[in-house]
Amino acid sequence: MIYKRLLEYEEKVIKLIDPVTPTELNDRTNDYDSLPPSKFAFKRAKDAFRPIRFQWNGQLYEIQYNTCGNPLCKNHGLSQERFNIKFKPSRFKLDDRGEGKRVFCNPDRVEPDSPPTCGSRTTTVSNWSLAEEIERLIRINSLTPIEQEYNFHKTSCATETHTPKTNPKSFYKRGTNAAKAEQFQCKECKKYTNVSPNKTRNLTYNQKRNEILQMFAKLLINKTPINRTCEILDIGKGTYYQKLEWLYRCCLEFLETRETKPLAEKQFPEMWITTDKLHYVLNNVLKKGRGKNRGVLIEDKQLPTYMVASADKRSRYVFRSDICFDWEKSLDEISDDTKHFKEDHLHSFSRKNERFGIYSTAPCPPSKFDTQSMAEYHRDLNKFDKRRHYVEGLHVGQVYTSMAHFWLLKNSLSVDRWRFVSDDDGSLKASISRIFSDKIRTGYAHHFLCLTDKTLTRKQAKSEFIESVKELRKWAKAKGLKYDSLSEIALWQLQETMVVHKFHEKDVAPNGEIYYTQGKNRLKHPIPTSDRGHRLLDVLTDTHHLTNNQLAILLEQVNDNAINNFFQIVRRRLSILERPLVTARGDGKSYIYSNFNPKYSQMATTILRTYYNFCMPFKANDTELTPAQRLGIANRVYTWEDIIYKR
Repeated sequence: MIYKRLLEYEEKVIKLIDPVTPTELNDRTNDYDSLPPSKFAFKRAKDAFRPIRFQWNGQLYEIQYNTCGNPLCKNHGLSQERFNIKFKPSRFKLDDRGEGKRVFCNPDRVEPDSPPTCGSRTTTVSNWSLAEEIERLIRINSLTPIEQEYNFHKTSCATETHTPKTNPKSFYKRGTNAAKAEQFQCKECKKYTNVSPNKTRNLTYNQKRNEILQMFAKLLINKTPINRTCEILDIGKGTYYQKLEWLYRCCLEFLETRETKPLAEKQFPEMWITTDKLHYVLNNVLKKGRGKNRGVLIEDKQLPTYMVASADKRSRYVFRSDICFDWEKSLDEISDDTKHFKEDHLHSFSRKNERFGIYSTAPCPPSKFDTQSMAEYHRDLNKFDKRRHYVEGLHVGQVYTSMAHFWLLKNSLSVDRWRFVSDDDGSLKASISRIFSDKIRTGYAHHFLCLTDKTLTRKQAKSEFIESVKELRKWAKAKGLKYDSLSEIALWQLQETMVVHKFHEKDVAPNGEIYYTQGKNRLKHPIPTSDRGHRLLDVLTDTHHLTNNQLAILLEQVNDNAINNFFQIVRRRLSILERPLVTARGDGKSYIYSNFNPKYSQMATTILRTYYNFCMPFKANDTELTPAQRLGIANRVYTWEDIIYKR
């Protein structure tokens, strides 16, 4: 085993194929000063439907997600097409009503008597920016071997091209030093060279205080604040973050062999994915030496930050957890991209950095036919530059991180039938609808909503649970049913309910073909949760190829317990991600333990996710197993020693 390191920002893991060709770039340069911004952008409106291609791990991928986002529409997930009939209409057009461009689903003029299109407007995304976000999520979770260059010879040595690997007979082996590094001596020039050991020879090479690593890991996932950890282990803040990064690398190495490879080889007939977003507040800290600007800057002291995570409902295995924040992107790079690609005059769907929202482009001096005045330019530039006073990094739009999250999930798992459970979050619904459009169209993916009333107190929720259980048993007794569990009664009741309950509204096209539209008819699950009360269920995808009994079986299984359980553990075990504390005065919230660099939140969450999946067994169905064991990719309970030393 060789030592590995995290990838640097410049080491791109995917290769984009001509997002902007040299000819297109030259045209942009020529048009920038000769056209007003509206005409400049209109000339490149077709970029919305242009696929982005990239290579990753030797495979070619193509993404284009500006299409109809309604899972019940016959145009859902289809690519843009211009039909060869009178007036040559297109499947979609761009609509600019409201904020930003939207994809409008045109009426069907090829077969006007067939079921109509939904006519909905789907917010556009930048396929290029999405590819950049996919690259970021891959890179921050990837390692590369540490390659060192050695000079085994003195100047003008006769065998200067020889190495111990290619010409072992040209060297003497001189044993190992105290760090267990092999020593070689050139037979010609007599030069000694130490070769760094691999992990098999020395697990602690180039690392001080290795003996504290296991205790550090235990303190980290048991909500011990950074200052207290430093006091207990007698280390400084710099050593704390160095150990955190070291442990993060250990977890990524462990996951390479214990998660990535087994999942790539395993085929799942059905997978229930529960997804949610965790919200926490990032402390927005001024850079060193910028304190004089305090009070005059527009940036908020606390910034809302999100994490997207997905878990398997049955095994509780957490596949991914991604922070919606890029801590490596700089404003200088955005300024360079804006000037180089002329992005300040482009629509949002054509921009490389659209995922950064208000910081997607940098203000540029008005061009010859620009509609912006110099006063407006200086005002925007001043607002843009104020961000430079704060710590590096920019928030990423939730839709982009969510879509990249699901794209990687789709391409890392081999699943026949997908089942998704989420709340009524717009970014999650849009991401699942777009990324899995091919599976949804063929009926191999279904999306269920699971909603709860968050205003209920724990006492009210418990009362709802007790009353519902009584009513459920009373119903079973009246029907003369014998049962072993409440789930059986719930399934029978759902089967009876689905005879009359419909989630979608039925309609008939002029040609007699039946089609469905989304209704507003959510169903209450027969069994509420004891801590959150009743659950309202909804189905966003077409389930009419299923029988009432088959749909009832799916609905009975809908819950978001797996992802909620993981988020509860994150809150209770990671100090920097805990819920806000009430101030001493009782008049506000304190985020005293929140960190100012989400890089460490991402690392800590990945460390906890690894421990949670492989080292934390839970009891269910009279068996006590870890999520990895229940998923079928592990055969025992692992320990910190296994993760750190990769036993």
